[in-house]
Amino acid sequence: MKNRIVGSVGIVALFAGFLLFGHPPVRAGDAPCEDCGPGPHWVDNCVAGQDAVSNSGAVVGIDADLDSNCTIDFNLIMVPCGAPDDKLLINRSGPLDQSAFFPGIGTNDGHLDVIDTEIISMCLVGGGVTLKAGLGSGSGVIFPSNGVIEENSVDPNKALSFFDVFFEVSGPVPGGGPLYNHEPLRIQADPDITCVPPKANYFHPTGICIDLWDDPNPGQGTVWARLVEAEHMVNPDTTNSTESESWGGIKNMFR
Repeated sequence: MKNRIVGSVGIVALFAGFLLFGHPPVRAGDAPCEDCGPGPHWVDNCVAGQDAVSNSGAVVGIDADLDSNCTIDFNLIMVPCGAPDDKLLINRSGPLDQSAFFPGIGTNDGHLDVIDTEIISMCLVGGGVTLKAGLGSGSGVIFPSNGVIEENSVDPNKALSFFDVFFEVSGPVPGGGPLYNHEPLRIQADPDITCVPPKANYFHPTGICIDLWDDPNPGQGTVWARLVEAEHMVNPDTTNSTESESWGGIKNMFR
């Protein structure tokens, strides 16, 4: 999944929810790789806990005219909301044989190479728009944003990581908002991560459009816009000049 979202827009504040593994107390932001890894089989040895990320940002493309092409009509670049909502909080389980959230991920072979994750709190702002994710974080119903980390079967230094994100978008948005996705927004790290918290870019595949509704309940409400593309950066690498130029504005905010 090598999609780079050039000129995309920032609706990705996406993260909050109560993990099945408890709710550890909020703490200061963690440094990259502070909690687990790197090294061979780091997933196997990662204890349950919470990752707190201070530096994150998003670029998201929105289709507002709902035409048949589903193309980007406006762009947003989003950065963390102000205190106390300035951290991305993600709970994680201890190592598992198989994922409890995603049946079929992990092999029941005694090798504990899977970690279940959930976004507990995330808030991003840009262009007057606020995006929140996580159970209980919005003005309406936001469903849990679950994810998984799975050790790479070929290279145990690396691990697949993705999230199925449910979010609320409020502010100057089509229809007046707030708007919600009924279908989860799947974002996946590319390349695979090597530790947590990672330095990583998470992408939503280009061409898969997500309807945004004025009612959070599936099967109810009206579609006012569509999310076309999304890229979420965790712990931006401000030294990597080869990354997409669309991240220039976000990187400058973290220098």
